[in-house]
Amino acid sequence: MPLGGNCCETLVEVVAKVLCIGVLVAQQVLLDTFFFNLDAKGTISPVIWVLLDMFVTLWWICSLAMPMCLKTCLRKLPRKLLVALSEVRFAYLSWVLYAALLCLKINHMFFFFAEDLPMRPQLFSSTGLKLTLSMAGVVFLLLAYCHHKELKGVYYKLTMEKVAFSACLDVLDALMLLDFLFIRASGVLITPKLDRIVRAFSCICIILPTFPLLVLRCIQTPTPKHKLYRIMLIIQSLLYLLLVNFPLFSIRLHFWFTHNRDISTFFTKNVIMLFKGVLEIIKESMKLYKQQSSTSYMSDDPDVATRLKQMPTKDLGKEDV
Repeated sequence: MPLGGNCCETLVEVVAKVLCIGVLVAQQVLLDTFFFNLDAKGTISPVIWVLLDMFVTLWWICSLAMPMCLKTCLRKLPRKLLVALSEVRFAYLSWVLYAALLCLKINHMFFFFAEDLPMRPQLFSSTGLKLTLSMAGVVFLLLAYCHHKELKGVYYKLTMEKVAFSACLDVLDALMLLDFLFIRASGVLITPKLDRIVRAFSCICIILPTFPLLVLRCIQTPTPKHKLYRIMLIIQSLLYLLLVNFPLFSIRLHFWFTHNRDISTFFTKNVIMLFKGVLEIIKESMKLYKQQSSTSYMSDDPDVATRLKQMPTKDLGKEDV
């Protein structure tokens, strides 16, 4: 690639990382403002949340900046060490820390003060809190885009884009589900059991994008295991089917019929993603079966195996999607 192209890619990557950290810090500041102003009955001091936010932010800055700086300064590092410094290896840990802290904040807020927030055009309202929490989807999208350059091969880059967009929608879907818990704004009381169910599945949806990032980490090896990659894609589709779209579809259906609550357009998204998840599982299972069949045939016929080894290998990065 020409020098100008590399400089342009590096500039875009740096801008994406700065935006990612900027949105992360902005969300943390806004949420901490809620704690300082509304958390009068809470058992945790707002200062503790600030300290935890500082730790998460410091980890994100280090995980995004250090590998890039080290690889830029030490260009002649061995390939294995370059792979070890790959930013994709730190991405899933970054999201785990962020998602775990965000889930703690959500549960604390809805236990002590969020349910009583009114619906009004101000920061300290149900609308203000929902908009602040929805920034999590933007954070994940930027985090995924920051690692776009790290992935080798067109197929993996397209997979990263698809996973990032899909996971971003699922995070927003989970946060929209919390709309049912704003009792003062909606005027509808729900049982404590249903309240816990909504919060539990919302938190699962926020933590679950860790798995797609873990899948992309597994393929960033000197010799990617494509069979394992297929299996993990099937597991990923199955997890999102059973832990995101089906439960959220069922919860919305329950609120519609038993509480006469209006449901968002994400209900249609759940239906679409249910069908999409089933089709993806079937598609990847068929590809895995064909791959195993060809491997079995090659091992049974030594002559075929010898000829195939002499042929140039096909890069999965050039596979049609």
